[in-house]
Amino acid sequence: MIFDSPVYPISPSFENEILELGSTQKYIEFLEDNGAKNLMTTAGTSQFNLMTREEIRDFNYTLLGFKWNKIIGIPPISLSELRKEIFYYNQLNISNGYLLILFPERYYNNEQIIDFFKDICKRSKYPILVHGNTLKKGFGGEFIYDYKLIESLSRIKGFIGMKEESPNLDFSIKNLSKDFGLEVIVAGGSMRRFWTLEPFGATTYLTGVGSFNPTIEEDFYRSYMNGDMKWSKDIMTEIEKPLFETFMKIGWHASMRYALNQMGYIKGNREPFYKLNSEEKEQIKKALEKIIK
Repeated sequence: MIFDSPVYPISPSFENEILELGSTQKYIEFLEDNGAKNLMTTAGTSQFNLMTREEIRDFNYTLLGFKWNKIIGIPPISLSELRKEIFYYNQLNISNGYLLILFPERYYNNEQIIDFFKDICKRSKYPILVHGNTLKKGFGGEFIYDYKLIESLSRIKGFIGMKEESPNLDFSIKNLSKDFGLEVIVAGGSMRRFWTLEPFGATTYLTGVGSFNPTIEEDFYRSYMNGDMKWSKDIMTEIEKPLFETFMKIGWHASMRYALNQMGYIKGNREPFYKLNSEEKEQIKKALEKIIK
């Protein structure tokens, strides 16, 4: 495995709605000092999609000082524009760099997506991961990356994995496989989702509690992978669950951003964004205090 520990999502910080990178740099240093080995920027992270292309480049650039793995998110754009972005990142010579790509169109057939990623992988000097979000079908309904498509993508040279986020856990169980040899980063549910999907092909996951206290997340991952199921389950149920219950009730991204604001790693938001009331803020503070004490 390349990403043999949890993956930490990085959210942008704004001051008077202007992107500011000082807080982001401090946050990256905090994560590295506390054991993080994998960072990710992604269109699935709060407020990423409110940045311009130039701001996203500047935001992603803050990861370059991190000495471990850097998963660079690129927004959903046309293939011609994506080629330009790949060329830009190729010039940066990012050590331990990887690109996370979203398919930007409606789904009609597998060949459409396979050809898209063949083109990207051929041009990129960095290994490629797909952001496996749910796609709208061109003829109605939705498409989720399934076993047949994932298997085909795994055969492309330079394609190494996916950010997996199927809304249906049973679907994920049936459509992942360790036989693909891919890096599979599960999102949503954090420790709990990884616990369920690791036997079926998940290799790591996006952090939840670890965004505020990386040592907890690193401890869980090591314990689980070393077979210490009792200790890893204790972490999941006694530490992660209470925070998740509070944050999910209010809204994960709104809670996460306010918690990071309280820690000094996000100054503010860009509109539109949900405005927390005083009671919600107090609940977030109390849940956070139990994690970072």
